[in-house]
Amino acid sequence: MQQPNLGKKIAKLRKAKGLTQEELVEKCNLSVRTLQRIEAGEVMPRSYTVKLIFSALGQDAYEEAADLPERLKATIDVTRDGSAKFFMYIIDLFNLKTNTMKKLSILSIILLSICTVVLSACLTTKKVVSNKNSIIGTWQILNSRGLLDSSYANQPGITRYKMISNDKFVILDVKYGASLMSAAMAGNYTVYDDVYTETIHTAGIGYSGFLGVRNTFKYKVADSLMYINGLNNGYNEVWKRVK
Repeated sequence: MQQPNLGKKIAKLRKAKGLTQEELVEKCNLSVRTLQRIEAGEVMPRSYTVKLIFSALGQDAYEEAADLPERLKATIDVTRDGSAKFFMYIIDLFNLKTNTMKKLSILSIILLSICTVVLSACLTTKKVVSNKNSIIGTWQILNSRGLLDSSYANQPGITRYKMISNDKFVILDVKYGASLMSAAMAGNYTVYDDVYTETIHTAGIGYSGFLGVRNTFKYKVADSLMYINGLNNGYNEVWKRVK
């Protein structure tokens, strides 16, 4: 049955339900003009549109397929049969009693593809959240008033710097008046997301107790300032990039 018989069928079902065209389109999210053209036989609606209309009328589109155009019925049949064949194929793929080597090869390729996608996603994520560029450079510690500290730890004339390279750090104490420079401590560090973790491998005079210590900080870089908050210690500091 071709249009306009489909349109007549829809109009008949709509009237049997006691619905106006305006009431029906509200149920299936169509425009009144579209429904008018379908019922008048002016257009051949898509299968999706027909399903919406029949569903709004309380009818099963597949049960009505015998009265629909052959092209629409064929579409419904192909979709249903294709889905069934696909799921049967997947189920059979895991039955290793037949064609074992062939199925193992297919499953291996699928598994390898999934692992490749997952690994790629993980590496991309790690690259994003482990970006070290924002902290590489030379930093000078600020005092509690937010000024460059020239009396670190209440030692007049002492200025503390931290130099961070790609994977190492060095903390220097400089006393400009006496032209003295000493390495307080140094070691390796890692960055993941907004957490900075450093392990001290070298400690200078007066800092031997820090040898082997591992410190973890939450950090944030804004403009030329780096804010750190100790997660396993009491260090809450602000550093200013000087180079």
